[in-house]
This record gives sequence, C-alpha cells and structure tokens, in this order.
Amino acid sequence: MADPQAPDAGRTRWWAAGVVLALAAATSLAFSTTRRGSVLGETWALLADIGGMWVAWAIALACLLRAGLTGRQLLVVVLLGGAALRIAAMTVVVPLSDDLYRYAWDGSVQAAGVSPYRYAPAEAGDVEALADRRTDWLFPDAVEGGDTCELIRRGDDCTRINRPDVRTIYPPVAQAWFLAGHLAGASQLRDLGWQVVALVPDVGTCVLLWLVLVRSGRDPRWVAAFAWSPVAVLEGVQNAHVDGLATFFVVLAVALAGRRPAASGAALGAAAMVKLYPALLLPVLLARRPLRVGTAFVAVCAVSYLPHVLATGGDVLGFLPGYLEEEEYTGGRFLLLAPLGLPDLLATAVVALAAVAVAVRVLLVARRTRFESPGAVGVELAPAACLLLGAALLLGSPVQPWYGLPLVALAALAARPVWFVVPALAYPVFFVVIDRGPSETTTSVGSAGYLLALAVVLLDAWRRRRAGAAAAAPHGAHRGSA
Repeated sequence: MADPQAPDAGRTRWWAAGVVLALAAATSLAFSTTRRGSVLGETWALLADIGGMWVAWAIALACLLRAGLTGRQLLVVVLLGGAALRIAAMTVVVPLSDDLYRYAWDGSVQAAGVSPYRYAPAEAGDVEALADRRTDWLFPDAVEGGDTCELIRRGDDCTRINRPDVRTIYPPVAQAWFLAGHLAGASQLRDLGWQVVALVPDVGTCVLLWLVLVRSGRDPRWVAAFAWSPVAVLEGVQNAHVDGLATFFVVLAVALAGRRPAASGAALGAAAMVKLYPALLLPVLLARRPLRVGTAFVAVCAVSYLPHVLATGGDVLGFLPGYLEEEEYTGGRFLLLAPLGLPDLLATAVVALAAVAVAVRVLLVARRTRFESPGAVGVELAPAACLLLGAALLLGSPVQPWYGLPLVALAALAARPVWFVVPALAYPVFFVVIDRGPSETTTSVGSAGYLLALAVVLLDAWRRRRAGAAAAAPHGAHRGSA
C-alpha cells in the first residue's frame, strides 16, 4: 500500500529545490554586482543584475511558502540563504553609493574630539585637529597612483565623500553609530569594514523579526522575505546604508507597541535620530497610551541632540535644509503628481492633505485593532505601519531605494509582500537619475514607476477587501484592516 504522505513529501522536495535554485541565482547575481565597478560606469548592467535578483527573490519566497518546511529545516534554509547572499554581495568597493564615506568621515572627526556638525570635509585642511584625518582612502591623491580621482570621477583635489563642501546631515544617534564604527576599526578595512559594521543591525533585524513572529504565533517563513530581499542585501549590507540601523529600531518600536509603550516610543525616537523619516510612524504607536509613547519619543530626540546643540548651536541642522531644497521636497518633486502639471505650491498642498488623511486613517485603524494576545500587538499593528510608511514613500517618491528598508521589514512582519514593490520600482528611477540627472526623462520614468507601484498596492488592497468580505459574509461581520 502506498504511503499517503509520499505525495506531500514529494511536493515538499520539489518546492525546496525551487528555493535552492532561486537562491543560487540570486546569490550569483549579488556577486555579479561586485564585479561591475561603480554605478557611474556600468549603470545598466547593474540594474539588470538587481532586476534579476528581485525576480529570483520572488520565486524563492513563493517556493518557500509552499515547501512546508518547519522548525530547524526552515531556520537553516533562511540562515544559509541570507548568509550566502550577503557574503556574495560584500566587496572591497561599494558599487551603488558613496554614503559610507561620509559615515567614516563623521566617525573620524568625532574621534578627534570635533563635532561633525561644525566643519565640512573640504574645510578639514584648515583645521589643525582634522589635518591628519585626510586619509588616502577618503582623500585620494597621487600616493595611490595618480589616476584614482579620475576613476572615481572627481576633480584633482578630490574626495570620495559626497557633498564635501557642506556639513553633515545625519542626526545624533547615527553619529554615535559612526563613532562606534570608527572606534571598532571599520575604516582600517575601508568599504569592507563598514559593510561588516552594517551587518550588525541587519542580523539584529532578522533575529528580531523571527522572535516576534514566533512568539506571536505567526508564520516565521516571512523572515525570509526581508532576509533574502535585494534591498536588505544590497542597501543594508553591501552599500552599508545607516537606514539598516533605523530599520532595526523601527521593528523594535512596533514589536514593543502596546506592551511597553515607553520603550516603544523610545525605540522610534532612536530610529528618527538615525534617519528622520521613521518619525512618520508615530501615529501608529500613539494609538496605544499616547502620553507615554509621545513623552519617550520626544525625550530621546531631545537628549540625543542636546550635547550637539550645546557644542554647535543651530549648526546641528547641518545640510538638512539644503538637502530638502536640493531634493525639491519643498515642491516640484512629487512624482505621482508630475503628470498633472500642478504648480509646486498646489502639489505640496495636495501631498500634505493626502498625508494627513492617511495618518488619521491609520490612527483610527490602529485604535480599532483587536489584539489576539499581548504578544501579538506588534504583528497586529504592522499592516497599519506598512500603510503609513508606504503611503509616505509613494507620496514623497524618493529616488533612493534604501529609504524602503524599514518598509520591507514591516512588510515581512505584516506578511504583506505587496509593499516590496515600492523599493523595487525605485531602482529604475535611481539609475535614470544617476545616468541623466534631473530631466524630463527622469521625471517620466519616476512617475511611471511610482504610479505602477501605487496601482499594484491599490489592486492588492481591493483583492484583500473582496476576500475579507467573502470570508466574513456567512458570519455577518468582519474586522477592518489596514
């Protein structure tokens, strides 16, 4: 007599094989990105590699959700897949971004006892305490062979640091992280050293997602959605974006919501003091014990900035006002509205009204959410957090894919893979900006990308609403969802 379990076991093996093959393809493509050199030289080959990684990620995740792996088998597959992707992606020179050079500079400046908000890197030669901080790595010259400046597309008096004529933009908790990385010796290994530093919050986020999902009785396979995603592998580790640290604090804040409101507010405050935009999630947390959450959030922000304010006064804002103007956040950059041709002021007003409407909607949904257990609060709030942050990214339409790191972590926690489309479709926009700069083509590609992302999100919301209504019809009622 045939074993009734054999067909299931056979299907499991086929799906597991699909996971392995898709991960092998993604790992090969991740390694390929390290062989391309700078994004300035091989723009479209890099974009093709990244597009292939997204396809392989989708196949691997779909196969994993059908493979029936549980317990130790699942943990091993998620760990090995995530480790293989990260090892393959790490390289001696990051291909997509030069942000980590500013991290290294800010950490080095602080180690010299100087506030990073006081001087721009270009001024370092005139500051006695910083003269010896101009290393050949950050300020290449003839010592490295004479052609380094040309290779990195800088002038004769060149530096790898972006915007060397302006002071830093990064908030205090990010600055503390840069100092810690410098003291740990990251700059001695140059790019690779800062990639190793970036692994710490990246691994921490993966562990935290696993613990929250398991303790709340949810499917831990969704950890793989984050751990294997190109945005986590390439932006969180390969390009060492500090958004990875902000992502860890965002997940921690949502995980602690409801049970430990003060700690939750403090964690979100820490995230905002790494990169400011996680503060947009505050309405989600304010749905439960708003006074404790708000007080802790404000306290962390104030305490972290206080030493820098005492040292440099209003200079703590650094290049932030200039950055917002450069990126046209004061009007003119909202790619979803670009096809309408609205005046800048009107476009800004429309975006502001839409943002307020989404925030109010999320706050009401979060307040109405029924929690299955105290341990499931974070998971229950994750869909609302996805809606709020995802809407902010769609409305703000940044060209930087790494801004989506907190969103993909929340999407994994909420089991909402549709939100991965936002950072995925930001890549073509980013590459067109790199290749052509501000132009009509850039605006057209950006608008098309973000409109497509919005359409996918709305279609998924419609599908979920129909499915929820159909499932609840026999019972006469259903719960609202974000």
